[in-house]
Amino acid sequence: MKKTKKIVEFPNLKQRLLEKAMQTMKEKKFSEALQLFEQARENEYAYAEVELGMVVCYMELGQLTEAKNRCKKMLREDIGDYFHVLQIYITILIQLKEYAEVRSTIEAILEEDKLPAQYAQNFYQLLEFARKMLPSEESVQMEPDYGDNDQEDGLNLLHDGTVQKQYELIQMLKHRNIRPLIPDIQKYLEDELKHPVLKTFLLHILKEQGWDKKTEVFKMGQRITIIPADLKSGEEDPFLNKIISILEDTVESDNPTLFEGLKEMLVRIHTVQFPLPFIPDKPEAWAAGLHSAGVELFGLDTGEEELAGDYNVSTLEIKSVTREINKLEDFSYLRL
Repeated sequence: MKKTKKIVEFPNLKQRLLEKAMQTMKEKKFSEALQLFEQARENEYAYAEVELGMVVCYMELGQLTEAKNRCKKMLREDIGDYFHVLQIYITILIQLKEYAEVRSTIEAILEEDKLPAQYAQNFYQLLEFARKMLPSEESVQMEPDYGDNDQEDGLNLLHDGTVQKQYELIQMLKHRNIRPLIPDIQKYLEDELKHPVLKTFLLHILKEQGWDKKTEVFKMGQRITIIPADLKSGEEDPFLNKIISILEDTVESDNPTLFEGLKEMLVRIHTVQFPLPFIPDKPEAWAAGLHSAGVELFGLDTGEEELAGDYNVSTLEIKSVTREINKLEDFSYLRL
């Protein structure tokens, strides 16, 4: 009787298979990458990341219906970063010219409790675009159109309106001279009950319009005095760029999808935190904390001790920063 041969897996085979799939996709060899993702899927490794990789491959290969169905399944089963997947899903729908589905999907999302701040404006614009593309729909103005006569009534919504009305009014202020409205804006920025993300949007408007007077902001339990014109945007912030640089060195080559997800998370928490400094003032700790939060989100298996070694920080620092990231993430959603 012949002995059955025992199959022994090579160490880290599943991880290396995924890395090869990612690299092949990066090289735009989408058919080959798809086969590798299929193998990784059979090995039940990093399920969310594998599914998203397959969606991207199907998109690039022109198999949009298959990509759409897989995206829809990911959304239905809450696989991966929901709003990142949703953006891809809506992109596919637009390519398929399924504008009614775009409209109904976004309208359903806007009726739910939470919407990430960095997606809000994009979703409103896509909704307006979808409505315009539908022959039975009349053009819809997404932003309130306040004339000079009712400007004062409109500004009341900045203080007393719903979060959605406040958001819409702030978007409208982008196209107006805000100097006559500074007292109202200052009052809003000092109100501890107002949403920190909406305060960030207002500060960006003040910066863009060159407001160079001292301005007080109360945010996240802290009071700070700043000059909006002197504020650095995320792209100009050396601390944020250092975090991204560390993540590039540690994550990007092995896992580009995770790297992009961590950058999006950094944008979200910076939108909440702005213009407050990140504490601790240690980019390695924030990079490690983001990585820790990200691997949990993507369903990957990386321990804190391993991350501590990779980023040369303590596990205590990682835990502390990860708690802060989770808190900021909770505030990064707008209840519209």
